[in-house]
Amino acid sequence: MKTRPALLTALVLLTLPLTAQDAPDPRAMMQRMFNPQATKEELLEALKEAGRAGLSRQKVIEAKLIWGLRRQDADWLVRMLPELEILAKNFDPQDSAGLKSADDVRGFMEYAKALQALEKKDDAAFKTHILEAAWSAPGQAQLFFQLVEKTRREAKMANLKMDLGLVLTTSSGEATTLKDQLAGKKALLIDFWASWCGPCMQLMPALKKKAAELAPHGIVVMGMNKDDENAESVAEKIRDEQGIEFPWLVEPRERPFTQLLEIESIPRMVLVAPDGAILFNGHPQDPALYDALQKLDPAVKKPEA
Repeated sequence: MKTRPALLTALVLLTLPLTAQDAPDPRAMMQRMFNPQATKEELLEALKEAGRAGLSRQKVIEAKLIWGLRRQDADWLVRMLPELEILAKNFDPQDSAGLKSADDVRGFMEYAKALQALEKKDDAAFKTHILEAAWSAPGQAQLFFQLVEKTRREAKMANLKMDLGLVLTTSSGEATTLKDQLAGKKALLIDFWASWCGPCMQLMPALKKKAAELAPHGIVVMGMNKDDENAESVAEKIRDEQGIEFPWLVEPRERPFTQLLEIESIPRMVLVAPDGAILFNGHPQDPALYDALQKLDPAVKKPEA
């Protein structure tokens, strides 16, 4: 799995001096502001507390920026553009929680505009803004070009269809097909995983939760193991350990789906329509997954952001 740029992962390593015991602890406050798991409500509450405690406006804006970047929330980031413009003009490296320069801020401003262009399906504007982002903040180019790769992959997926009739085996060795697993349902959500993939194993509880939550909406969740050796027995062992009760399959050794879907890293989730069309192909935590699920059934609830 690709790693995120250092900016998005180093923020937990903040070192601020402690204040008196009767005053708010700046370190704890910063951890709340930059908590990657914070919901929008938790973030806004932390920002209010930071304002009351006198933390700098720059740190508050940076916290909002990082929250939006983690979620690739175009609306959030675009609404921040006036604040980011002010931040870029008045940037103080000594007061920064993670950004290195005003050019980083300008790069993320262009990234926000690129996300907005994607939503508007304006390819020319997207290309202009994403290149400007990389030019302004080359240190964050990995993040910017991950978006390029994702966009290109989605364009390719729009013209592909999976072979639902291909004979597969379950972890217990039984023959089946994706068509059998769909069985009149709205869609199939496939999680590609392997036992050697740490992030895959860490997300198993979330996968089980998805399976339970999506079943009432007519969406079948299933696992597709990619282990190279003893795949069936490895998959069956994990199924028993994790208490998996939904379809648990093994990809054929020729890796037909991996090749078709251009799966270069895992975990990877793919949402498949009853005609084999690819409705989503990306990381399980990509917010775009729930956008695709809600197109199938508006009643599907997104996890709290």
